[in-house]
Amino acid sequence: MKKLLLIVASALLMSANVYAGDCTADAENYCAEKSGAERMVCLRIQQRTGEMPMGQLSDKKCAEMIHSVVENIKKSCDIEKDRNGVCGDVKKGQGRIITCYHENMDKITPQCREAITSAVATVDASI
Repeated sequence: MKKLLLIVASALLMSANVYAGDCTADAENYCAEKSGAERMVCLRIQQRTGEMPMGQLSDKKCAEMIHSVVENIKKSCDIEKDRNGVCGDVKKGQGRIITCYHENMDKITPQCREAITSAVATVDASI
């Protein structure tokens, strides 16, 4: 039983750290002056631009992680309460909505706030 628990715990730790270090070069290259949510948005912009399948990002795992955390934010934040209620006047694109959410953490729903906090922590852990 103890062996099984160790295996499960090891698997969880490995999956939680699957992206660690993968965004270091891209963060230094594109977003050196940014931190936290600004860095996440900066990397998302790089992930969405350019001709390569993963945008301008050089690391595939980094590009996948950035896409994943942003999709989680989209799923977690309420369109009526968060998007229209708090950031309704913000134009889509270039990370403006996520930036608005981050700037209004005290006004967005708890699940949206958790998604933003988790996304920033995931990106920070990958650098």
